[in-house]
Amino acid sequence: MAVLYRINLQSRVIEEALRREGIPYRVVGGMSFYERKEVKDIIAYLRLCVNHHDNVSLRRIINTPHRGIGSATLNKIEQESKRRGLSLFEAIRRICKTKSSSQAVIDKLDLFIKLVIGMSGLKGSTASEAIKSVIELTAYAEELEEQRIQNLAELMISAEGSSIDEFLDRASLVTRLDESMPGDAISLMTLHTAKGLEFPVVFIVGIEEGLIPYFKSADNEEEVYEERRLFYVGLTRAKDILCLTGARRRRIFSKRQEQEPSRFLKDIPREHCHWVEKAVCKRVSGNGSTDKGFARNKAVVYAFPYKTGCRVRHPKWGIGVVRDCYGKGEDLKVCVNFPGVGIKRLALKFAQLERI
Repeated sequence: MAVLYRINLQSRVIEEALRREGIPYRVVGGMSFYERKEVKDIIAYLRLCVNHHDNVSLRRIINTPHRGIGSATLNKIEQESKRRGLSLFEAIRRICKTKSSSQAVIDKLDLFIKLVIGMSGLKGSTASEAIKSVIELTAYAEELEEQRIQNLAELMISAEGSSIDEFLDRASLVTRLDESMPGDAISLMTLHTAKGLEFPVVFIVGIEEGLIPYFKSADNEEEVYEERRLFYVGLTRAKDILCLTGARRRRIFSKRQEQEPSRFLKDIPREHCHWVEKAVCKRVSGNGSTDKGFARNKAVVYAFPYKTGCRVRHPKWGIGVVRDCYGKGEDLKVCVNFPGVGIKRLALKFAQLERI
């Protein structure tokens, strides 16, 4: 099974949802969100903010962004640390105090010490606020390309509502899970990466204007054509089942915004698809009127006899798990995954299924 998306930025929430559900996955042709350099760098700063004696984090960011503290200076710090039995942070303070290096090096180390001590004041902040402050204090984003800056914005979103300690605990868990992912897993990748591959089941997520087609190509006919071709590549990756999903509201590039369905959906014949729109309840005020903010969201709701995920027994293939139920009336069909047999699509009136 594969989940395809237009830009790498979309993978973070999918990764977190799969982890929550205990579903193994792998990121193909790229790296997990929390394994990206800029994400690991900012997390290292947060760890150092909480614990100045975190040697691993200090090594990672002592010269990131570039502040003129090279490998020779770091070697000297490590030698002092081993000789005195100190953390690297305390070794730096001792070098500055005893002036056991050139004045130019001491000045740079002194600035770094002041930066780390200054970040100690962030401990009472939320994780999202702390990330923003670290980026500003270190000028980390000044020389980054747009994609990496967007990743940092996404990191801030992922940290919302968490304390620094809670966020760091979650980041540690994520890293350990990434290291222990088994071979059989859902594949996550961009549409570009999916070229030449095929999967029995494919989800393409974010079928919305601004993502597919990407907003940078919206005003250029040739680029929109390329986006349409890329979308077609995604569609044809599915051997058996293809699911196209979109959101009515999405937080993207740190802004929450209303989304419109992709123009490409209009080109797909409705009779060849099963269309489902998420139900949105209408809120009724005390005077009996309907809240306009909810009433404008029209929804199509079908009452299906089987919910996705429920278990059923078939007289020939045994116990299976319902993956989908679709159609109407006499044409109701159910898609069931039978271990050892595979996915079967059955007409409900003939299927002889027994709910377990």
